[in-house]
Amino acid sequence: MLLFYIFIVFLNTHCFVVAQLFTPCNGKSALNGVCDVNLDCDNKGSICLRGKCRCHPHYVETQDEKGRLPKCAPLPAKIGASCSSKCREPLFCRNGECQCVQRGTTRVSNGECITTSRVGDRCSRHYDCTSPFSACLNSQCVCISGTIQQGSRCVAAANCPLGGLPGQSCVRRSDPSLAFNLPPDQDNCPAGQMCITAADSSVGHCCPMVCPLASHIDTKYSCDPNATSKCPADSHFCHLLSDGSFTQAVCCRRPCNAMAPNALYANNQCIPRGQLNSACTTNAQCGGGEGMECVKGQCQCIQNFHPAVDALTHPLKNPSQTCSRDCESEDLSRDTSCMKAVPLGSLCFIQKQCPTNSGCYRGRCMCRCGFAAKSGKCVALPAPSTTTSAPSPPIIPGVQLPPGNDLFKLFGQFLGGGNGANAFNLG
Repeated sequence: MLLFYIFIVFLNTHCFVVAQLFTPCNGKSALNGVCDVNLDCDNKGSICLRGKCRCHPHYVETQDEKGRLPKCAPLPAKIGASCSSKCREPLFCRNGECQCVQRGTTRVSNGECITTSRVGDRCSRHYDCTSPFSACLNSQCVCISGTIQQGSRCVAAANCPLGGLPGQSCVRRSDPSLAFNLPPDQDNCPAGQMCITAADSSVGHCCPMVCPLASHIDTKYSCDPNATSKCPADSHFCHLLSDGSFTQAVCCRRPCNAMAPNALYANNQCIPRGQLNSACTTNAQCGGGEGMECVKGQCQCIQNFHPAVDALTHPLKNPSQTCSRDCESEDLSRDTSCMKAVPLGSLCFIQKQCPTNSGCYRGRCMCRCGFAAKSGKCVALPAPSTTTSAPSPPIIPGVQLPPGNDLFKLFGQFLGGGNGANAFNLG
């Protein structure tokens, strides 16, 4: 596993701070390797905990007879099962056998050792508090902020994150974070509603899908690119709903028809769209007054902005229609802001912020595959000792890994139709 180190040097103290970052270049991380999310970890039974791949509490780390090849082995979980040192909690390993010590909130039920706790019970760790919405504070299980204590339990009211009143209970049948527009049978909610659940749960409550400006969604149309009845672009638009656990595009009615001369909605009116050097009566027509403003009836760049230039613009054939901020480099100008070049390991928004031979991955500047961080720069890794090597198996069927195992280029093939060198350049 390639580990990238960031050295932050404080000249007055000569102190070094080292940070390790996950990279996809060599696949998933082994045990004790760096990670950002659970999917970064390779071993069955491992999870990402505080930036490291570690065994889940129901597993224990083991090694082979030579003290190598660590893996996660499931802990014995039955009363009477043989054990060497540990059992799956709340069982204890005594005299080589898993036993249930019935004390406090631990008891035997139908041959299983279970632990239940109530608000007010003693605790030493958060997961000692098994009642929903409770946590361990000052050695006692208490209700977390935003909930209400009712007797010995904590109650949280159902909520719709996008507004509206919660409806019936529901079951979600698919992982909504993986799809831009979900199939119609994603859950068992009525038409025009979606199933909202807590993290890692498929059971929740129905909430209404909403459009901006309090208009209702048009369920006759779909935002699926392959749908038969697509959302009509002249009279409707696709509105993206997302809260981090679900993503859904719904078809909403436009306030102003897109084909009409007055197609822009602003200040409760339908007015003509504006662009650089076009006629205007209000700043709303000129990008809302962020980079342009309406001066003497014409959209003009405001101070510290200039006509945006890219590969498609031409002074005569295709003049610029927008303005971008004056920055040290045109590559670092993004919308109304100036991005700054940052060192390896720093937070980034566009590719151009990162040093040579690095890219912006998960919001951090990291060396591209085939390079390693050294003294703040990305240097090429030495060539393998063998003169010939077997071709790398495709990570995704039908797609061969680019030379040098460069996953940034691989991502570019999907995002940009095969031109890996340029397709991943988001800057």
